[in-house]
Amino acid sequence: MNARICAAVAVVAVLTTACGGEPVAAPPAATTTTTTVPSTPAELDQRAKAAIAPPGAFDALGGQLSQSTPASDNEPGADGEIVTTLCGSSEMRVDGTSVARTRVWTGQVSLFQRVHAMSDRTAATLVGAVQTRLNSCAKDRVEQAKAVAKPDGVDDFFAHCEANRDPELVPWSCHAMMGRGTLITVVVASGQTKVAAEAQLSSVLPIFAESFVKA
Repeated sequence: MNARICAAVAVVAVLTTACGGEPVAAPPAATTTTTTVPSTPAELDQRAKAAIAPPGAFDALGGQLSQSTPASDNEPGADGEIVTTLCGSSEMRVDGTSVARTRVWTGQVSLFQRVHAMSDRTAATLVGAVQTRLNSCAKDRVEQAKAVAKPDGVDDFFAHCEANRDPELVPWSCHAMMGRGTLITVVVASGQTKVAAEAQLSSVLPIFAESFVKA
């Protein structure tokens, strides 16, 4: 998913010498503009489909796919989905065209993944916006997940953990944002403690990255 890129290539003017020995200037420099056409929703969906972890990715860990949106690969991905929710209620969305796919695994794991393939916004912009918005969250609720390492092949990365105040939710969730160009994914692991959620996120992130970095 390429963003619109405008590159100006200047043709360097060189001086030539006429027969009489007088220098003659070459014609004025020409400028060429190259424009990349934004990807179509169908193309974005193919990339999102390739980037999300497969249904059986966590079979060895006792995790089973419990939810998938859309329900099958044959159905088109969703447009306008929330990228992530911060501080319990602050929603972060994509400005512009995007296609998203979401999966949830339960059982011996508690994992959530949403992939966004974007037409005209970079993952780096979103990751930076998330970090800025997290600064306004209550300090006793949000902590940076420093123990979670950036996987190989990922360009943009940030991880943090949040305490869930809703008693019906798992007490802690740790979130990782991974980006490559105009592709971004959010992975969430939940646990009874911050340490448990952070450890689970650290252990599964390389599995999520396998598909993501190849898309």
